Amino acid sequence: MYIDKKSPIPVYYQLKNIILKKTKDGEFPEGSMIPSERDLGESLSISRMTVRQALNQLVAEGVLYREKGKGTFVSKGKITQQNIMSFSDTVRNKGLVPTTSVLYFEKIFNRHDINSLLDLQDDECLYDIKRLRLANELPIAIEEVFIPERYCPHLENFDLKSSLYKHLKQEYSLVISYMDNAIEAARPAKEEKKLLGLSDATPVLRITSINYNDAGTKLFYEKDVYRSDEYKYNVRIFMNREV
Repeated sequence: MYIDKKSPIPVYYQLKNIILKKTKDGEFPEGSMIPSERDLGESLSISRMTVRQALNQLVAEGVLYREKGKGTFVSKGKITQQNIMSFSDTVRNKGLVPTTSVLYFEKIFNRHDINSLLDLQDDECLYDIKRLRLANELPIAIEEVFIPERYCPHLENFDLKSSLYKHLKQEYSLVISYMDNAIEAARPAKEEKKLLGLSDATPVLRITSINYNDAGTKLFYEKDVYRSDEYKYNVRIFMNREV
């Protein structure tokens, strides 16, 4: 590790970037304890206050965490979804194995609230698919999808333990182009705590979305619950140039 004290870049920020690189490169692996403030300060000839400033920022950003009386450790990297990607692909990108348990699969009628969101007639049939999604056998998410039967007749003939996105694309030529998402933090309900193995202290991410094709057709409505200690949802926001 090297700190350039003649650089215009603040010393604490140089140290922060050094630690970030070491975590990324695996020199400081997930769950490992990093050198103490004293050791870092002495090895780099910088003050403990400067070291603490760098570490405090990394703790605030979730890269590191502290255990009282033990030290500072590298946080476990969360499964991160970026852009439109299936849960299965997102988990595989993390180097983990996705699996699925189908909790519920039914044809339903007269769901006026969902039909209205999807611009359907009140009496149209919907598939209601509720699934538990796991990564390396750890429960990560509960997903519930409402999709019009007219877009994917006989969906019940396919194995819904695999990627739904894949079935929709390969079997029905349905491709998601964009989504309208609403994301909020919440306390888990009783059933959600049981399915995801959560304590009362662990919040969840609730994400609802309407999924569109490139023609602007609303393909399906989705309600998801993710455990916030294992999953992160990245969103890119664009400026409306007309404002």
